[in-house]
Amino acid sequence: MPGFKLSVNDNLHKEIEFNMENMFSYEQLLKLILKWRIHLVVLLILAVSLSALFSSSWFIKPKYKSTAVLYPSNLLPYSNETPTELMLQLFNSDDIRDSLITKFDLVKHYDIDPTAPHYYTTVIRKFESNVDIKKTEYESVVIEIYDIDAKIACEMVKEMVNLFNKKARKLQRDKSEEVLKIAQSELNKKQIEIDTLKKKLESLRENYGILDYTVQVREASRAYYKSMTGSKNAQTTIENLQKKGGDFILVSSLYYAASDAYNKLKQDYEAALKDVVKDLTYTNYVSEPIPADKKSYPIRWIIVSVSTITTLFLAILIIVLIENTRKKEKLGETTGA
Repeated sequence: MPGFKLSVNDNLHKEIEFNMENMFSYEQLLKLILKWRIHLVVLLILAVSLSALFSSSWFIKPKYKSTAVLYPSNLLPYSNETPTELMLQLFNSDDIRDSLITKFDLVKHYDIDPTAPHYYTTVIRKFESNVDIKKTEYESVVIEIYDIDAKIACEMVKEMVNLFNKKARKLQRDKSEEVLKIAQSELNKKQIEIDTLKKKLESLRENYGILDYTVQVREASRAYYKSMTGSKNAQTTIENLQKKGGDFILVSSLYYAASDAYNKLKQDYEAALKDVVKDLTYTNYVSEPIPADKKSYPIRWIIVSVSTITTLFLAILIIVLIENTRKKEKLGETTGA
């Protein structure tokens, strides 16, 4: 008799395994659906109705999307980054985000309690969930902002671009002001050098009467040899030229070289000054933001479809489990009998 019981148990396990395999066959599945069709239809109607209801504006506030597409302009990268990558970094900066939160009073707009602990972190998370900034394959930047108010969403995009231009302009001016200070310092140094050389030349002219070394050497020599014995003035001039002529040539050369360098430095200074005072924009609109006339979130048909498919899948899974349990119970009763 123990051997008989073992045989019965083995047959029971085999039948259960066989039924489990059949339970998931297409034919068996179709039979189950037909058998439970009324229940499934009721569940699907409920799923469609409830998902449509809960995705309505009564439960979920609709959001409107405003979009802008931009190309960078006049941006000078600081390292190996591209202008578009620099634009992305600036758009994602904390000061632009904080300025938008302040300007549009997003604490109140998002209905967040300012007395709650860590409330600003909540505001930031809410803001980041509603803002999407990304680079396209064409090196442009797309800004998308969602909000329950279509006009505010549009204004936020425009203000973000405005803040970006201000930030880029400030960075450019800060950099240009550093260049301007260096150019001004070099210009002042060169001016001091020129003034020093000029005083030395004036001293040589006043004390030794040297005005033009080449011309004076030629004329003094002519006057000296013409008078045979040499005039006193010509002789004095020749002596002065012999004594200080080399110094005059050296100082003159340095003076003219310093003057040329000063002119070049002045050009650099004027260019840096223009960079400081110029008022440029750093974005070019490909697509400007406009207030949306149609909501972008939630998309009701997606919510209804996903909810319906999920409900159908879970319902069939539960039905399979119920049927499998019943099969086991019947097999158990047969075995017991």
